[in-house]
Amino acid sequence: SLRDTLTAHTKHAVGSSGSSCYNCHMPYTTYGLLKTIRSHTISTPSVTESIDSGRPNACNLCHLDRSLAWTGDALARQYGAPAAPVSGEDQRTAASILWLLRGDAGQRAIVAQAMAWPPAQQVSGTGWMAPYIAQLLDDPYDAVRLIASRSLRTLPAFGDFRYDAVAPSALRRDAQLRAMALWDRTRIRPVRPDPQLLLAGEAGVDVEAVLRLLKERNTRRMLLRE
Repeated sequence: SLRDTLTAHTKHAVGSSGSSCYNCHMPYTTYGLLKTIRSHTISTPSVTESIDSGRPNACNLCHLDRSLAWTGDALARQYGAPAAPVSGEDQRTAASILWLLRGDAGQRAIVAQAMAWPPAQQVSGTGWMAPYIAQLLDDPYDAVRLIASRSLRTLPAFGDFRYDAVAPSALRRDAQLRAMALWDRTRIRPVRPDPQLLLAGEAGVDVEAVLRLLKERNTRRMLLRE
């Protein structure tokens, strides 16, 4: 049947976000007008391309809680894709966190918006996102800060979070601290340890790992056209 054919191809249930052609082949990887839009280049999810070019792939923009290694294994198992050259942090840590913390400004903008995408929130959960989005509230780029703040407000307990993306840096850093404190007060305890999400049980986020990744941030200047 058509349903069986669709499921066999997509490896996702009929009617799910993963069964929609454009979610896999035209993901939100183009930036403009203070948001991301679907790519108009029809492509196939590729971990190798993400490693070589830095372009986030469709799988990891939905499965935000998974590493590139997880995606590479899934694509090899389900579609016979060639093994991807995944190593280091890409094996251990969710790709979204790596792009958000150590990526360039384009990657940060793309992933920040992905964290507000309803299908990604449904698939990946939202309870872990706030402390990572908070790191972008004092980002060097106004556009990244604005996108991050919009995404933050989609999370439970953050709907009325006060923040001004063009406020002085001191106020933006204060917003970071407020966001972290709000997450700490409202998060489910104990947090299930999850190395891919840098979650360390009752202690919450592995702060040392987060700071290390932030120090590795790609600071090359970019022109984000509007």
